Amino acid sequence: MTKKTVLYWSLQVLGWGAIIGMSLLMEYFQKNSLSVKRWLDAGFFFVLTVTVSHLYRTLIIRLNFLGQRITKSIPVVIIGSLLLCIVLLGVDILKDYIFNEDFKLTSKEIVGGLISYYIFSLLWSVIYFSFHFFDRAREQEVINLQLETSQKDSELSNLKSQLNPHFMFNSMNSIRALVDENPVLAKQAITQLSNLLRSTLLQGNKRLITIEEELAIVMDYLTLEKIRFEERLNYHINVPHQLMKFAIPPLMIQTLVENAIKHGISKLAKGGTVLLEAHLTDNNQCIAVEVWNDGKYVSKNDGEDGIGLMNSTKRLKILFGKQASLKIDNVDNRVLTLLKIPLTTQFD
Repeated sequence: MTKKTVLYWSLQVLGWGAIIGMSLLMEYFQKNSLSVKRWLDAGFFFVLTVTVSHLYRTLIIRLNFLGQRITKSIPVVIIGSLLLCIVLLGVDILKDYIFNEDFKLTSKEIVGGLISYYIFSLLWSVIYFSFHFFDRAREQEVINLQLETSQKDSELSNLKSQLNPHFMFNSMNSIRALVDENPVLAKQAITQLSNLLRSTLLQGNKRLITIEEELAIVMDYLTLEKIRFEERLNYHINVPHQLMKFAIPPLMIQTLVENAIKHGISKLAKGGTVLLEAHLTDNNQCIAVEVWNDGKYVSKNDGEDGIGLMNSTKRLKILFGKQASLKIDNVDNRVLTLLKIPLTTQFD
């Protein structure tokens, strides 16, 4: 038996049993005793209500009344409760007619019986239909959440599939520039790229990784770029130890550092410095990651130049909604890329 079946029969027995029990208890306090016939009547009423209401439920399921909207179900509840009431009263009257020799029936008793049975029938119908409506709404909500999660995972996968070739393209360009200039450094760069790709493959498939794991990728990347740019590139990383175990999307900071070097340092004859800092903000509810670089920011929304930042923005929106942000601007003759994400230690 399923949990729903067990719950249904438990409520059937307890619900009708409670109604009969209260009726017997009130009668006992009035007469100080209950006859055997009264107990038999109570037992018959219990069997009658459980059986007829169950048949009513079977009819509801077969006619698919539970699949209708609430507005269409209201007439079903009203009319169905009336029919259930008539059946219950009819069987009860038939029982009295068969087993009571002095059977008499007045219009007052009929009206009173109809009102009582209709109240019970309507209450049963409202509870039964309401339970299924709420249960169906809950199931639909679960389905919607599953679909939303599936769509988000699919979109994240697509974004990552775009980001990885973009990252590879930039790295290979860096190595290509060294092949003619300095073959020895080119070999070192290939080795460093191999290490970097291994780290990227290990962490890149996750939705979230620790800042410590992300910084390991960033350090591999900066080491690779340092081989290429030599004294033209300097970098400093200032991230408090207490932030290392918090979560961040993989390749998020690496993309910002890559953007700072490609569109900032590489365009300056004298090179420059990349500064990476992180701290808590918004009453310790968010982590702010700042990437500073020499150069000047010029907004570009087309072509390959913007794919890293565009993908990062989309990934943040999928994972955190409006709680996260990514901004880039010119500040004090330098370029500041500011990333803010909500504080979390949950990983997938």
